Amino acid sequence: MTLSTRRSLPVLLAAGITASVSIQTATAQTVVTQWDQFAMAGITAAGPAMDELIGTCEPDLGGATVLRTIAPSIGIRDSYRLAVSANKTPDLAYTWPAASVLAGYARVGALAPLDDYYEQYGWEGINDFYRGRNSFDGAIYGVPMEQDLMGVYYNPTLFEENGIAVPTTYAEFQAAVEAFKEKGITPIAFGNRDRWPATNTLSLLLGLTAGKDGEEAVLFGDASWTNDQFKLAAETFQSWAKNGYFPNGFNGIGYDEANALFLSGRAAMTITGTWVLQDMARGASFDLGVFMLPPIADGVPPGTMWGEGSQWQVSANASQEVKDATAAYINCLISPESRKVWVEKGYLVPIGTTPEELKQWDTLPIVKSFFTQGLATSDANFYDLHTTLPESVTQVLYPELQRLIGGDVTPDDFLSAMDAAWETAIDNGERWVP
Repeated sequence: MTLSTRRSLPVLLAAGITASVSIQTATAQTVVTQWDQFAMAGITAAGPAMDELIGTCEPDLGGATVLRTIAPSIGIRDSYRLAVSANKTPDLAYTWPAASVLAGYARVGALAPLDDYYEQYGWEGINDFYRGRNSFDGAIYGVPMEQDLMGVYYNPTLFEENGIAVPTTYAEFQAAVEAFKEKGITPIAFGNRDRWPATNTLSLLLGLTAGKDGEEAVLFGDASWTNDQFKLAAETFQSWAKNGYFPNGFNGIGYDEANALFLSGRAAMTITGTWVLQDMARGASFDLGVFMLPPIADGVPPGTMWGEGSQWQVSANASQEVKDATAAYINCLISPESRKVWVEKGYLVPIGTTPEELKQWDTLPIVKSFFTQGLATSDANFYDLHTTLPESVTQVLYPELQRLIGGDVTPDDFLSAMDAAWETAIDNGERWVP
């Protein structure tokens, strides 16, 4: 893997909290090594924001500097895993989120606990959902950055031209999908060659059939995957595929290819997250619209999948001097002032950002619409399986989910396979519990 290195100094700030804390003056030789995935273009196009915040935050670091390495978004997770194995982690890393993965790094002593810095800088304002996802065995090992939501992107032109209303109930959603299919228009652009897109879709469906409480009973309690609510989610996903809601050969279509199908006007909808929102808005051949997928089961409140884009984590191998400088740097990057820079120049919506703030900032209307709708359901946020399950379970989920939507296994068989992998992970102490 080719890594691009620049001498710079990024900074992260606590969600919605301003703090005035002094740090010990670092020596001229103090260097914080950093890995991140902020490129100049694409879905990780936060390079301009990172550049600006480096200049903003560096004066607060007591003379420390940052040696920044930019890694591809997909590759940084694997690179960090190898670095942990070799005991050569960077001082600061911005990596793919996965609560269970972070727990694995903490379990082997690769990460520094950050509880003292949370108290020192007032980071307790980061809400319980995200703090939990960065915790393991009673300690906090990461500082979350941006928040991701799932929703239905749609083509308002196709809806209007075909006389189809934007759905507000699941029955209306089904009717809209069937109407597009009858007209020869692909209802939902979807590609699962990369396997993770189906995981995100299932995450959303589980929330809309089981609700947050039902998910937590399985993920953090003693309930089995083989319950009626999870079965409804699996049945729903399989029925979408079986009934022709997706393009032909969807398991062989890549994520970017599916997005291109939608953006070119050849599909009415696609279901994905805010991580691609800016790219979608700028690449669409029409004015982009978005709505939240309605609840599928009775009694489930409206909600959406909440995910954590990535988190900052500090190496246990860093010297105390470097840890202190790194914490000050993080504090700068997650400040209210920095959030505005991330939104306007980095296209990220940091944790703690409110719809009221978004209204005032210079960003696309669709960004404001998506987050206003999604954040309105904050008490009904559903879990992202990809970042919640242990990796051993994820490796079962990927192929079994492909088989489920491909019609090769029944929903019962799929859930039984997941339950068996889940029980093995629990027996091995791999399950993450916030």
